[in-house]
Amino acid sequence: MTTAPAATASYELAAPLMDAVDSLTDELVRRILDAEHGYVESTSLTREQLREACFANVTALISNLAGIRPIDLDSARAAGRLKAEQGVPLAALLHAFRLGGRLIWEELMERSEADRPRALLDIAAQVWALVDVYSDAAADAYRLSTEARAEQDADVRRRLVRAVFAGHGSNPAAVSDALRTFRIPERGSFVVVSAEASCADIATRGVDAIWDSEVDGVLGLLFAGSDALLDAVVDAIPAGSGNIGVSSLFSSPSGTPAAVEQARLARACARVDDSASTRFDSVPVPLLLAGNPDSGRTAGRQILGKLLDLPDAERSSLLATLDAWFRSKGSTTDAAERLHYHRNTVLYRLRRIQELTGRDFLDPVHASELFIGLRAYQLCMDGSIQ
Repeated sequence: MTTAPAATASYELAAPLMDAVDSLTDELVRRILDAEHGYVESTSLTREQLREACFANVTALISNLAGIRPIDLDSARAAGRLKAEQGVPLAALLHAFRLGGRLIWEELMERSEADRPRALLDIAAQVWALVDVYSDAAADAYRLSTEARAEQDADVRRRLVRAVFAGHGSNPAAVSDALRTFRIPERGSFVVVSAEASCADIATRGVDAIWDSEVDGVLGLLFAGSDALLDAVVDAIPAGSGNIGVSSLFSSPSGTPAAVEQARLARACARVDDSASTRFDSVPVPLLLAGNPDSGRTAGRQILGKLLDLPDAERSSLLATLDAWFRSKGSTTDAAERLHYHRNTVLYRLRRIQELTGRDFLDPVHASELFIGLRAYQLCMDGSIQ
């Protein structure tokens, strides 16, 4: 621990430096700009801002060494925030503090008398201890500012993305800003995707995408120079990617809000579609039902009738057989293979459905009604076909 006489000697060494703060600041700025490319390459930090920060910290350091005032970290924290805001790397910030400590130490060495080695050693320890304290304070402020800025940037980006999907009607200025930010063309080929999880891996050369998180998944706006390229990307979505709905193609960003609704509806229909992704214009009957669930429930009850009164296991078994038969294009043999049943078992269950519903599966009109009833059950009545 430094004794009082030693402390007094240290103060006497440092006190004259108060008159040289301006010249020391100028020298420090020169050294920083010569040695640290992070400051030179920064497009935001001006020389005046750098000098102001250096002046404040040099003054604070020397004031403490001279015993004029206790440690004051406000200038260090301010420097940390400034460098974070202006994009100066953290390593460059910390190097600047080390350069400042070295400059002060060199000045003390030059001004000291040869017969005061003890005071010089004491003040050397103080200089580097202060540099560590100030560097830590600046680094903490830098990190906090960086985190806050990242969060703010993410929030701004989220608002811009939401503006794209909401459309011009909500906030025209925000939409215009978003289109410029994401470089979305005014004309081109566009499609909206609604999915359970991010499908960023479906993007390919020539196709750009922006994504927005939702409570139950994500929305994606994909855009490219041609419809064919977007079609190729959508067709390449691998099976097993979850329920994915795809809107119709459109040619202007203004069509995005309507396409969002299309994609969501298509996704609602995805669980009754064999495709890896369900396109809005490829499942007309499920779309009608999903878009009008009340009418769908009414149709389901009218068409399936007594079948809905069966115990859960029997009802699910019969409807699973009907579903497999439709997916097999009316082939009982293929449906049996799909279900791993004997063909006669499939025929028996289809006849049982006919008895319960009053609709002959071999009659085209009745078969179409059974298809509607089945899809209504699956989409509008919380049906689960095992």
